[in-house]
Amino acid sequence: MSNTHTASDGNATTRAETIRWARERIEDHRTDDGEFVVACRDTGVRPEPVTDARFASYADAERACSAARQYRAAMRELDPELTQHDFVVSTVDDGAVELAAVREATDSRRANGLPHSRQTVTLAGSGNDEWLRVENGPVVHFTGPDSLLDDEFVTRQLDSKLGEDA
Repeated sequence: MSNTHTASDGNATTRAETIRWARERIEDHRTDDGEFVVACRDTGVRPEPVTDARFASYADAERACSAARQYRAAMRELDPELTQHDFVVSTVDDGAVELAAVREATDSRRANGLPHSRQTVTLAGSGNDEWLRVENGPVVHFTGPDSLLDDEFVTRQLDSKLGEDA
């Protein structure tokens, strides 16, 4: 099989074949304890199809990186709003921060009759005592669909979130 699988003709069968081929290629090279991962250059995000994948060698990770690019391009033909990522190979960072967010409804109501909700975000490091929990804090986006947002835009978001009534 060639190193490149494309669905540029827009054919649904070809697109499905590209997606299947990319997933199989990534699965063929992944290991449980490899030293390399495929991640977004700007954000460090590891989206589908490489979310939890690790690779034993740089070469295997590079092949998976290429397959992930083709997978995302084929998926973007189905969903043009799919987030774009500039994939690169990097080493595993065992000290990486993990994030968990939970939104729950509360018993109270807003003035307009809609229920209040509470959002709890927990950030955790690799150590047992490394965590931070924030409840109902402002959520600010640092990235747009294609790139990092500029400082002025992030500042405006933060200012507007801090000025809202809880």
